[in-house]
Amino acid sequence: MRKVRPGRWNLPAIPDDDTPLLLCLPYSGVGATSYRLWPRRVGELTVCALQPPGRENRMREPRPATHREFAVSLAGFLRELGGRPFALFGHCGAVPYALETTRYLAEHGDPLPEWIIASSWGAPDAGLYGRLNFVDLDTHDFVQEIVAMARQMGGTLLPEMAAIGAELLRHDQVVQRAYRYPPGHRIEVPVIVLGWTDDEIVPPHEVFPGWERVTGHLERRTLPGSHFEFLRCPPELQDLIAGLPAATAPQGRSTA
Repeated sequence: MRKVRPGRWNLPAIPDDDTPLLLCLPYSGVGATSYRLWPRRVGELTVCALQPPGRENRMREPRPATHREFAVSLAGFLRELGGRPFALFGHCGAVPYALETTRYLAEHGDPLPEWIIASSWGAPDAGLYGRLNFVDLDTHDFVQEIVAMARQMGGTLLPEMAAIGAELLRHDQVVQRAYRYPPGHRIEVPVIVLGWTDDEIVPPHEVFPGWERVTGHLERRTLPGSHFEFLRCPPELQDLIAGLPAATAPQGRSTA
């Protein structure tokens, strides 16, 4: 199994071994470095933060204009893994991208994720979630949103970087609002739906209902913390991830 080097979808090189991977998708307005506080290993899983085109070190590349374009691009990277087992983690606005990628992989007979962890997002066929998906895109202060996100991640931004981030965040809202998950479509992948006790953006009572329409292999978990608690991968989240069956008995599932 060849080593997948950094520079495209994955920032650090993926170890040249057989450990299953936890591939983490960035949420709206940010890139792979949003996972910088996560450990490189959780249980038997190697953590790999994904970097979509048009973000951070890939800023000069065209951004996917739709969820399907995103899925096509990510599927190309996943094929480079040579069938290596993987799970997907998505928080909030990243969840629909994980689902659309899984749909695309299934349509083309490619290996599917062992698990999807869907954090702070409700049933995808029921609509959108979170305040930003309902603001006026022409008048809302996205710069202030990015500055606040940076504070949540423990940093500050120069004005020019905040402006770049704000433009990306607005782009992500435009793409998200145009996406519709196909009603009645079910994926043959287990999903852990994760809510956070103090999440004021997508509270647990919005997160949990309706996911049984999406998969027949469903778990619902609640962890302590606010909407951005996942950024530091707290011990409770690490315990959940370490207990995934994919970490101990990878199957390399495929629809083929």
